[in-house]
Amino acid sequence: MAQPLTTAQPAPASARARGRTQRQTLTAAAYLTPALLGIVIVNVLPIFYNLYMSFTNRNGPARFAEGKYKLVGFDNYTRLLTQSDFYIVLAKTLLYAAVCVALFFVVGLAFALILNHPAIRGRAIWRTLMILPWAVPTWITALIWKFLFHGQYGPINQILRAAGIAAPDWLLNAGTAFAAITIVNLWMSYPFFMLILLGGLQSIPADMYEAASIDGASWWRQLFSITLPLLRPVALPAVILSAIAQFQMFNTVWLMTKGGPVQRVGQPGATELLLVWAYNQGFQGAQRFGLVSAFAIVVFIILLGITALYIRVTNATKGVYE
Repeated sequence: MAQPLTTAQPAPASARARGRTQRQTLTAAAYLTPALLGIVIVNVLPIFYNLYMSFTNRNGPARFAEGKYKLVGFDNYTRLLTQSDFYIVLAKTLLYAAVCVALFFVVGLAFALILNHPAIRGRAIWRTLMILPWAVPTWITALIWKFLFHGQYGPINQILRAAGIAAPDWLLNAGTAFAAITIVNLWMSYPFFMLILLGGLQSIPADMYEAASIDGASWWRQLFSITLPLLRPVALPAVILSAIAQFQMFNTVWLMTKGGPVQRVGQPGATELLLVWAYNQGFQGAQRFGLVSAFAIVVFIILLGITALYIRVTNATKGVYE
């Protein structure tokens, strides 16, 4: 007698859920693994190798052949932190960062206020034109400005001479060279602040200004009592990011002045900021790779500490998440 056919029992719901979760996990891993490998190879491994190099005597191939250097402990850190050049360059970079970020904020805020004014027509066109300096590659901008600041043939000095004003040799004098790289950095960076602050201005309710005007508050009173306090959540993170970026300034300075002019032999140049000084130490002559590796770690710790302290004291990101 034939046995009745039995139908397959459906899998329990818990088993189906586990299978679906495993498939989702494998799919996510397939998407994330290439990116994670790229991050490890490009970012993580160089950081650990740099840390290792900072504890070695790898300070020139003529003295220590590749692959034959050895651990020397904290010798590179001691050498770095006991030479005055490092502190001179660090102080110069701090001054440069403070001046640049202050100018970025003031100029960016001024243009943001202008573009946010209801009387301005064609805002989209003006915004597009004013972000062009930010869109142009930095090396192109640096070379153009280097020509503009040329002592003999530069258009800036030709205009000054035509107006009867003494034309300085911009890139060959300490003070004017520092001013020149600051101006160029301002030209390239103010659009970032302008866009950030313009977005913040457009999020401020118009009725707050109307109420202030009814109470008789002047434009300046509204600026300092309404605009700037409400821009704080977007402005302070931008200030922090820009300050950190100034410690990474290299292309513009190197293409325009190469860290010069040098006022005294054996001392850093007038525009020799941190990365330019590190490049000169590591790749120009001495090739002190161990010293430069220690320099990178020290600067990383300084920036990390400053950023953490600044965020803690000012609560810079508090308003973003509330």
